[in-house]
Amino acid sequence: MDDSGIDVGVLLPIAPYVPNEYVYRVVAYEPKRLIGFASVGPNLADVAIKELKRANENLELRGLKLHPEMQGFYILHPHVIKVINVAGELGIPVVIHATKGGLSTLYFKASKEHVLPAPDKTKDYVLLPVLVPKTTIIYVHMGSLFGFREFMAMATGHPNVFLDISYSLVTVAEEIGAQRLSIYIKHLGADKFVFGSDHIIGLTPDSLSAKRQIEIIRGLPGLSSKGKKLILSENAKKTLKL
Repeated sequence: MDDSGIDVGVLLPIAPYVPNEYVYRVVAYEPKRLIGFASVGPNLADVAIKELKRANENLELRGLKLHPEMQGFYILHPHVIKVINVAGELGIPVVIHATKGGLSTLYFKASKEHVLPAPDKTKDYVLLPVLVPKTTIIYVHMGSLFGFREFMAMATGHPNVFLDISYSLVTVAEEIGAQRLSIYIKHLGADKFVFGSDHIIGLTPDSLSAKRQIEIIRGLPGLSSKGKKLILSENAKKTLKL
């Protein structure tokens, strides 16, 4: 964080791989610089809601992280909708992995038969905000290089939807250029984007690092300093009620 110029970091676990207690203990080491989110398996709503409330009230975890592919759930299932609605009642945002075509599933399948991405479920992400209108939703990776335009259009139509720019920011900037990316952001509004990264120390190449993503935002031509500040910090502060 110091090397990248990051003042405060948000930790996003994925249940059951990372327990909520672990996040709580990590945050306890640097409570002024770290904010923890909870994660639950939403397939059984009653169990998930009980754990979410415990993590929020007892462990002071301030959001919910969900990953449909890694956790094996359908985002429009009634149990999942119930869990996300409860997050809204608790006043905490829900961060959901969202890439067009579910490309991330390729990384978790060993069989050679899985050589194509999963079916496109973009329409499900469009409908979700309608079913959970009081919950703040942050779609991670803003739909990926292949779906960022659709997810930007989606965010325009839903006041409770924000886009996390992690990972995809680099690939999108390289594909369409910084100038055009600035135009896209200005048309949608800088207040709809939240900074994030997939930076894993020792594994993530410099070209995809948190520092590189910050450099891209700060270097976007035509985007005001206010707009850049919104993306890098102010939108996250507002979402987390800091």
